Amino acid sequence: MLSAAADKKAKQLTLTEASASNTLSRAARNEYNKNTSAMRNHLKMKHPLPTASTSSNASSTSEQRTAVSTGQRQTSIIDFSKRPVTDKRRRQITDLLINFVIKDVRPLSALSGEGFRDIMKFFEPVYKIPSHATLWSNIMLQYNTVKARIANEMKNKSVSLTTDLWTSCTMDPYFTITAHYITDTWEIQSRVLRTTIMPERHTAVNIAQRLKETIEEWDLVVFCTIHDNASSMNLAMELCEQFPHHLGCAGHTIQLAIKAGLHLPEIAKTTDAARRVVSHFRHSSVAVCALKKRQEQLGVKIHKLQNDCATRWNSTFTMLERLYEQRLPVQAVLADEIVTKVGIRKSLAMRECQWELVEQLIPVLRPLAKATTIMCGENHIGLSFIYPVLLNMANNTLSANESDLAAIRSFKNTVRKELTTRFKLLSRLLAESIPITACMLDPQFKHLKFLPDDVREEAQARLTQLVREDGEVEQPGATGEEEIADNVGVELAETSFKKARLESDFEQLCGAHFESSRKRKRVNGDADDELREYCQTPHIPTMDNPLEWWAENAHRFPRVAKLSRSYLAIPATGTPSERVFSLAGNTVTRQRSSLLPSHVDALVFLNANQKGGNVDVIAEDSE
Repeated sequence: MLSAAADKKAKQLTLTEASASNTLSRAARNEYNKNTSAMRNHLKMKHPLPTASTSSNASSTSEQRTAVSTGQRQTSIIDFSKRPVTDKRRRQITDLLINFVIKDVRPLSALSGEGFRDIMKFFEPVYKIPSHATLWSNIMLQYNTVKARIANEMKNKSVSLTTDLWTSCTMDPYFTITAHYITDTWEIQSRVLRTTIMPERHTAVNIAQRLKETIEEWDLVVFCTIHDNASSMNLAMELCEQFPHHLGCAGHTIQLAIKAGLHLPEIAKTTDAARRVVSHFRHSSVAVCALKKRQEQLGVKIHKLQNDCATRWNSTFTMLERLYEQRLPVQAVLADEIVTKVGIRKSLAMRECQWELVEQLIPVLRPLAKATTIMCGENHIGLSFIYPVLLNMANNTLSANESDLAAIRSFKNTVRKELTTRFKLLSRLLAESIPITACMLDPQFKHLKFLPDDVREEAQARLTQLVREDGEVEQPGATGEEEIADNVGVELAETSFKKARLESDFEQLCGAHFESSRKRKRVNGDADDELREYCQTPHIPTMDNPLEWWAENAHRFPRVAKLSRSYLAIPATGTPSERVFSLAGNTVTRQRSSLLPSHVDALVFLNANQKGGNVDVIAEDSE
């Protein structure tokens, strides 16, 4: 009885489902007008069978059914990926592989790795990775293309250089030169020109010869060169006739002044003790693990201790600041007999007076570190910051206070004396220095409020002399205007011919008493008037970009603007060349020790000068 009832219920459900299916089928047929022509045409045009003739204009349903019955099928994704690679797409892939090598600083051998080839085989089974010779040929072609473009950008521009020497991990000496200039749109640009091997002795004559070769190769108009304070570099600048001006690296000079203070006996003992503690935690894995646990228990930020380096600027400040931040967990680990042996604990223990000295030394070193960091920037004006910052620190940060320890007072006095001597802060020659001229050409500091009155007047007289000597004026920017209107006048293009002729008649009749409502281009104008008007304009806030101000006001002060392009493009430090060391160090490794010097130069050049975009990648086919 139960079985019969169940069978009956199942039959009813089957009939109900069949009825619903028939209803949907009828609805679908009614929706598509009882035909499948649209689907058939779509399949024929977009998904043809592999053996079907593409030239045929019609294909019957019976033929498709026959094809399916005989085993023919639609093209699969795998078969589609094995389509032939066109020449255009092959060039695209090759260029992208070269970009991968250049941007990520990878060796060409990375393209030959088994894992990388498996990836390429999955995405492009038909594409064959070119040989190393072909890839290097394409890299050098891109190098020459980018080099020509940059040379054209710098043509007839006032360019400043930075230069330095370094040694790779393979003990090969390299010579690096970077260029800095301001474009027609008032944007500062930094370019790496050369990273070439220099096997000869690094004498002043040889360095000067390398600089001359680079200037001639790039056809540069060099205004100033920034270098370190080595005697060979100073002499090389004197030997190179193409350099009107040269300056020592401001960052290096500041570090020399700081180093003189750090060498004071009491300061040196404290920094040596701090260095021993940090070195212990850098070499003991047990101490590092214990330090991390103590940091978690005491609620201190989980930071690793950092050691200092003699050649790395501000590294002593970073070491002391981090160590003082981690003082409690460090002392807890050193006091733990399970983690630290008794003999080691005694040799590493810092006295309370040393911790107090570190506490007072950090606020003195912090502004000096910040000043160095600001001056080392490449994308903003750094030269005009030198003297406003140094004079403020000499008068405030480095002034001794009654609450200072004796060692801190000695440190402040020593550093202030070194800065005053090295930067000639009290010399009458300060008014003629290049950084002071840059200050006057920077609308942030042009009023020179940080200088004494007599030095300020001499600096203004010096700038007036420079403006007078520079007879040519800078043409108006990209607008191509033939006349420049002031706040009262209008453009000549908007003035009717009749009004212009009438104004000319009045000018002839009134002579010297005639005053025009429009000002013409300052080609024959008075340089003193132009400079006076420039100095009378209000200065801009310190955080504003002076180049943006010049982009809007260059037409008002064409002579001053031309000088500004030269002076404001000068870097304050030689850091741009030193930054290349890190890039080149990642390029010349022990695994790539056989790289040719020309290849090193090309890879560093393309990586440094192609930030933010691909290198000559063919646009993707949109067809």
